[in-house]
Order: sequence, then structure tokens, then C-alpha cells
Amino acid sequence: MLLRISLVVSILAGGAALYFSHFQVAEKITTLTSDLQTSRSNEQAARQAESSARTAEKLAKDELDAKSKELIATSDALETTKASLAVQQKRADQLFDERTGMLRDLNQSRQELARFNATGFTADQLLTLASDLNQLTAEKETYIAENGILLKNINRLEYELSRYVGPREQEIELPVGLKGRILAVDPKYDFVVLNIGGNQGVLENGKMLVNRDGKLVAKVRITKVEPDRSIANILPEWKQAEVTEGDQVLY
Repeated sequence: MLLRISLVVSILAGGAALYFSHFQVAEKITTLTSDLQTSRSNEQAARQAESSARTAEKLAKDELDAKSKELIATSDALETTKASLAVQQKRADQLFDERTGMLRDLNQSRQELARFNATGFTADQLLTLASDLNQLTAEKETYIAENGILLKNINRLEYELSRYVGPREQEIELPVGLKGRILAVDPKYDFVVLNIGGNQGVLENGKMLVNRDGKLVAKVRITKVEPDRSIANILPEWKQAEVTEGDQVLY
């Protein structure tokens, strides 16, 4: 009897344990099922959020690309505008300079017209005077050229004459150690301008040697004396080379 009771008690206890275990497992299953659904919901929400984020990122990237293109186009337009402005500014400066030049020419023309009116001559008279002046200038140049030729011939004839009858004039004594430099040379008419004159003791018809780097170049005869400069003719019989500016003259 006791065995039966123990057996019944054991069965009851096992049934109770089985009952409670069943409820605990069922509760756990319910909890796990709920957690699984929650996880799935969270995963789905995360996927939706990720998809939304990707969509938003793509939209932002597209907007950024559009803004970048717009910025590049704006920069290009700005550079084009700057270049056009520079061209316009240069043109404006050029027009201003031209206007200034025209005003200057106009004022000069007015001054010349005023001077012309002040002369009391007509245009035809002034043209005649200009023609006469040009003719006189041409004649003067001709005379100068002829005088140069005559001077050269005179120098040559004097040299030829001195070979047969001796010198016609007394040698002019100049200060011992007199030195100078050639300021200008006229190779066409063989005369030079010296940087020494009467203040340094130069006398007309005095003769001086032309020296360059210790070598004799020519000999000159003084024809005109001024206080601080003089003019001399190159003696053809003494000419060893072309006389140049800066050559030294000495006595």
C-alpha cells in the first residue's frame, strides 16, 4: 500500500513537474518567438533605414555633382566676363589715348594756325617761301661740298708746291707738350674738331700729330681757333689711316 502511495505521489510529482516544465518551455518558446519577431522587425527596419540612407546618399551625391557642375559653369562664365571686361577696359584706354592725342593735335593745329595768321602771309606765299628756302638750302649744301673739294685741292697743291719750291710759310710754334682729343671728324671733307683752343695756346696754321695707341695716324693743320676748341684740316700727305673721334693730338 505504501508502495502504491509512493508510486502515486511520484506520478503526481512527475506530472506536476512535467506540467510546470511544459509551461516554462512554452513561455520560453513564446519569448523566443517574440524576440525573433522583434529581431526580424528590427532587421527589416535597419534594412529600410539603410536603403533610405543609400537613397539619401545618392540624392546628396547627385545634388553635389549638380552643384559642382554649376560652380564650374559659373567659374567659366566669370573668367569669360573678366576677359571681356579686360578687353573692354583696354579698348576704353585706347580710345582715351586716341582722344587725348586728337585733342593735343587739335591744340597744336590751332597754335600753328594762329602763328600762320600772325605772319600775314597767304598759303601760296608761304609755299613760295618754303620752295625758296629749300632751293637756298640745296645751294648751300652745294657750296659747302664745293668748298670742301677746293680745300682738299688747296692742301694737295700746297703739298705739291712745297715739294718743288719749299714751304711758303714759317712753321708755327705751339706750346711744348700741347695735347688734346678729336671731338668730331668729317671724313668727307677731311677736317676735324679738337677739344683745345686759344685758352690752351693753339694758334692758326699750327700743325699737330694725330696719335692712336702710340702710332701715327695723320697730321692736321689748324685753320680756325676758338677759346676752347679749334678746327683743323687733315694733311693728305701725312694720312696713314682714317682719323676717328677720340684720337689724341699732340705737338
